Amino acid sequence: MELRHERGGPIHAEHSNPEGSQIGVVIYDDGLVGDALIAQCAAGLLASGYRLGGVVQSNAHRRGRRRCDMYVQDLLGGDQIKISFDRGNEARGCRLDPDAFARIDAWVARAVRERVDLLIINKFGKEEAHGRGLRPVIADALMAEIPLLIGVSTRNLCDFLAFVGDSAKSLKPDDEAIASWCRNAIEHGAHRRCQLQLASVQA
Repeated sequence: MELRHERGGPIHAEHSNPEGSQIGVVIYDDGLVGDALIAQCAAGLLASGYRLGGVVQSNAHRRGRRRCDMYVQDLLGGDQIKISFDRGNEARGCRLDPDAFARIDAWVARAVRERVDLLIINKFGKEEAHGRGLRPVIADALMAEIPLLIGVSTRNLCDFLAFVGDSAKSLKPDDEAIASWCRNAIEHGAHRRCQLQLASVQA
């Protein structure tokens, strides 16, 4: 695989397996549906013994509130934090906790360093679309040839594709279809790393 890595810029990949992709994308219109689908898939993969990194999001509805409380879980360490402020029904503007996102960035960076079987990012959001947020560490994961499952809203899809080029595989919004892609990507990634290690020993 050959990658051109530019912080905040595009990252392109050529895969040795023409039938596969290092990046699986869950495209959604409704963020709550996308979050639930990715979290369900991650739970199944964890139960099967795969070593996952990254984050999934859960959304808890409270009586009397128009907006749900948002929580994010670290798939590698198991910690969970609330990422939304409760500012009341009449509040306007951003209600996300910036300190929480610093912790998320650290969680994802650790997962990349420890070379997990699969990195899961529940959302390529507005910050990533503008070249900020988790975008640099996502690029690091791809440079390290770690398979990536990521959720992308239709609103941010063009920015995401500009970032990764044609190296992403759009996945059917179905739990089993997504899990099947993840298992195949993990197996292909492990095979690829073995090939690279063997080549390094023989060199």
